Amino acid sequence: MKTLPKSRSCQVYCVFGHRRAPAQAEGVMKEPTTQPEEEAVTPPAHISWRKWAFTVLPFFSCTAVIAFTLHYLTSPPSSVFFLGCSVEFPNLSFSSELADCSSPQFHLQAQALNRYFSELYKSSPWSSYYLRSGITAFSEGASGLNVFYWSQFSAPHHVATAIRRSRPERLQRRLPGSNKVLWDGRHEQRYYLEQDDVTRQLLGLDPDDFELEEKSGKIKNPHSGKWQLGFQAMSFDLYAKYGVNRTLSLVSPKKLYYQWRLRVPAGHVVRLVILALHGAAPGSCGTHKLSAYDFLLPLQNKIIARWCGLPVQGSPAAMSLTSSGNVMLVTFSFSRQREGAIFKAYFQAIPKTGCGGSLSSWNGSISSPYHPSHYPPNIDCSWVLRAPLPGYLISMTIVTVDIQESSDGCEKDWLDIGGVKLCNLVSDSSKRRVYSSPLSIHFHSDESLTHKGFHLLYRAFSAEAACPRQFRCGDGRCVPLRNVCDGVRDCSDGRDEAKCSSCRPGEVLCSNGRCQPPSSPCSSVCADSSEESSCRSTCYHMCPNKVCLAKSSVCDGVVDCKDRSDEMNCTRAYLKGCSSSSYKCANGKCVSKVNPECDGVRDCLDGSDEVRCGCGVRPRRRPKIVGGSDAGPGSWPWQVSLQMERYGHICGATLLASRWLVSAAHCFQDSEAIKYSDPRAWRAFMGLRVMTAGSKGAAARPVRRILPHPRYDQLTSDYDIALLELSAPVFFNDLVQPVCVPAPSHAFTIGTSCYVTGWGVLMEDGELATRLQEASVRIINTNTCNKLYDDAVTSRMLCAGNLQGGVDACQGDSGGPLVCLERGRRWFLAGIVSWGEGCARQNRPGVYTQVVKFTDWIHQQSRGQV
Repeated sequence: MKTLPKSRSCQVYCVFGHRRAPAQAEGVMKEPTTQPEEEAVTPPAHISWRKWAFTVLPFFSCTAVIAFTLHYLTSPPSSVFFLGCSVEFPNLSFSSELADCSSPQFHLQAQALNRYFSELYKSSPWSSYYLRSGITAFSEGASGLNVFYWSQFSAPHHVATAIRRSRPERLQRRLPGSNKVLWDGRHEQRYYLEQDDVTRQLLGLDPDDFELEEKSGKIKNPHSGKWQLGFQAMSFDLYAKYGVNRTLSLVSPKKLYYQWRLRVPAGHVVRLVILALHGAAPGSCGTHKLSAYDFLLPLQNKIIARWCGLPVQGSPAAMSLTSSGNVMLVTFSFSRQREGAIFKAYFQAIPKTGCGGSLSSWNGSISSPYHPSHYPPNIDCSWVLRAPLPGYLISMTIVTVDIQESSDGCEKDWLDIGGVKLCNLVSDSSKRRVYSSPLSIHFHSDESLTHKGFHLLYRAFSAEAACPRQFRCGDGRCVPLRNVCDGVRDCSDGRDEAKCSSCRPGEVLCSNGRCQPPSSPCSSVCADSSEESSCRSTCYHMCPNKVCLAKSSVCDGVVDCKDRSDEMNCTRAYLKGCSSSSYKCANGKCVSKVNPECDGVRDCLDGSDEVRCGCGVRPRRRPKIVGGSDAGPGSWPWQVSLQMERYGHICGATLLASRWLVSAAHCFQDSEAIKYSDPRAWRAFMGLRVMTAGSKGAAARPVRRILPHPRYDQLTSDYDIALLELSAPVFFNDLVQPVCVPAPSHAFTIGTSCYVTGWGVLMEDGELATRLQEASVRIINTNTCNKLYDDAVTSRMLCAGNLQGGVDACQGDSGGPLVCLERGRRWFLAGIVSWGEGCARQNRPGVYTQVVKFTDWIHQQSRGQV
């Protein structure tokens, strides 16, 4: 056995799992033999040519010798370089053994693929420059086995540039034996591998590897199964399934180089959470650093983030990173051993989500993927945001923007809002702007260095109602009326002082800057009633938006207030009123079309049937209630869990608006031991799917007040409905959306398949479900249901289920939603889980509160906010 010089003092360890003892790594590639030092700058072909030339030199004429020498000396010099690559093989599969580079399976697969790469490159146009390849790691690909490897070349500069930029076409080669391996070039990535000390140590190379192949003096000990490179580096290979956290820890390291190769299943990405980092010395980042790569090779242009300098520690987490694929490499390097160094982190698999799309709603939010964790590298997201009605504007508020800064015109990462690119800090004056509809938003990140990203809030509004009882500037800013025509320019465009002399004596200046002729007091001369500041005491009826109504406009069959309060509690009937089966427009006109609201067609002349339509959508469409199944993330974004601190989940509820929920009244009836009617005891969780995860990823809000229906009857369960007002509004996103509230005339057809959702028990006397359950049930005729329940079903109730049994709501589902998909692809709330006999029994369907009977009551109690 040969021994190596003492200067080669690096040994690579390969450990599968953080609890296993270090195991010596199997060799991956066969090393070349040692060559003389002076031959290290010329490719093998040139070496043999030069030897031959000096052998036959005495037989040439002087002229021939001079010509030959000049030709050789003017040939371009060669240099050695490495490419870091990954490629997927569709007909090879990944196994846990291949994640352990000390396993026999890894050794056999690496040997086979090394022979394959050798044949592949030697058959390519750059065969004379190719030296060898080495397999570094395997991972699970989208449809096969993903292989991470490096290849070594020796070529002149211009040839090296061409090789680095090349992309081999899809090739197929037959290996020795019966195995056929398919190379899928569409999934290939190839990058230049930096020639630094960290790269050499982590890949088990030495400085001679960056010269010629003949220069290398390494040999493999076939008995020990490890490279004789010293004891400087250690590697860990970790794999995390979905729902499992794997720990990375390093305390008082004894090595100078560490690396963790992290893998998660295909279709997921790696989320790395750094908890503590000490030992990265202040000053140069070239010696002590922690790096995270979006690759399983230490490529400089694949660095997601790098830390050095002062210690970092946060509570509960210092930082959080996200990869673009299902692998990540984490490295920690030192210039010398650091006894006080500490590194603590964990990683997990999270489902890979898309980004972008078309949005049309009254308000909501848009965030970078996985916000507030770092966004992944190499992504492009595009959104098109539209106001629900024509002529409406969009107000956009930038809550946070943390993107890789660029001094060269946002060439790396950037956020484009309406044609304006952002990549640096945004001033407070630029955080809120008004745009016309539709609005395009585009987010881009390159292959390296990511940050926390952005979070935007938007709302659609009418230009006339943008500044209620205020003056609106051209840039959307609102100015108090007392500042108009006061000689001070409050608007940037000077609009507040532009028409000060245009109104003639006696005319009224409205907040939109227009002059209106005078009229009787409190007669709504201005469309926004801005001139009626003193009308509160003289109006017969004032709407919540300060619109004053005369007595003749109240209870006239025409809705003038947005909350319909002018037509509530009216004791007389009107000839022009709509029939129970007709839809009543806001202007009092009737529409005979069945269920015209929010179907995408404007049926009312005033468009009121398409106004309240920012609801009932499921941004994440990924298609236990007894007999049900697990619901996917974001499948039912209006589902709410009502919980009490000491008892956990009690009832379900449904999100109607940013501040309002609806549930069952029986959930809030006091018992001898518990006062359920106290709103301070409740918290509402929106966007929650897995109950065991607590409030992680969910929006939690305290309940401000509970409004059970005043006619609720505990004995008969009639009027089993309650409204809940939240103490603070919830913002809408992919996981949190309101459901559509049906009009009083809305008809849910008998036999229609609808969905009931909740965390109720999975069987009678069972335990609550940990994951949100969904079940398809059919609406049952009320007469049929009454025969089964001895006429206990009132006209304010709705039956749904399966008469054969097996599917039903149960305890814990109370107050939850029964929703049906209507025209326009929007979900409407048909019922509220109320009562039933047992759970999923034959001929005992579930009984729900019929929501259409309470639409007007909901609008009235929520003051038109629903």
